[in-house]
Amino acid sequence: MKRRFIVVAGDLEELASQIALLARCVSAALMISHGLRRDSDLVLAVAGGPSIHFVTQKLRNVLPDEGSLLGMLEKALRLCREARRLPQTAHSGVVATPHGVEHYVAGFRYKFFLSTSGADPRSALQRVSDAAVFLLPLSEEATSNEGWDAIKFKLPIGELWPDQVIALINIILDRLLA
Repeated sequence: MKRRFIVVAGDLEELASQIALLARCVSAALMISHGLRRDSDLVLAVAGGPSIHFVTQKLRNVLPDEGSLLGMLEKALRLCREARRLPQTAHSGVVATPHGVEHYVAGFRYKFFLSTSGADPRSALQRVSDAAVFLLPLSEEATSNEGWDAIKFKLPIGELWPDQVIALINIILDRLLA
C-alpha cells in the first residue's frame, strides 16, 4: 500500500528552523533496517508552496545518519528560497518544487490529518485498502485542514514529535498488512 507523509509548515523559515527534526522524519518515513521503503514517499511542505519531495524510487546514495541528511536538506531549502527557479533537483530523488500541499494530496482516496481529536488510528487504517496520505502539522501555525478534505486522525501529536508519529503509523500499517 502506497503511503505519503506530508509534514506541513507555516512558512519556509519554520522548515529551516526544524531541520534536525526533518532529517529524522526522512529516516522514519523512508528507511527500514535493510534499505528504503519502496511504498512510501515524503513531502516537506509550506501549505501554499514551496516543498521538498523525496521520491523513494529515485533516491540513491542516501544514508540514515542525520549528518548526511542535514546536508541534503540544507541544499533543498536553499533551492526553495529561489522560487522562480523551481523545480530543481537537490539530490537524486530529492526535488525542490513550487507546489503546495494541495498538489500532493490530489489523487489520494484516503487522506488523514493528524490531530489530537478524531478517528482512532487502528480502526481507521483497517479500512484503508488503497494509497493513503498523512498530513502532519509541524506547529500550530500549520494546523489548518482547509481544502484538503482529510479525515482527522487522533494521535497525541502534542506529546510526540512528527518523526515519532510517522514511525508509529508505519508500524501500525506494517502490522495490519502483514
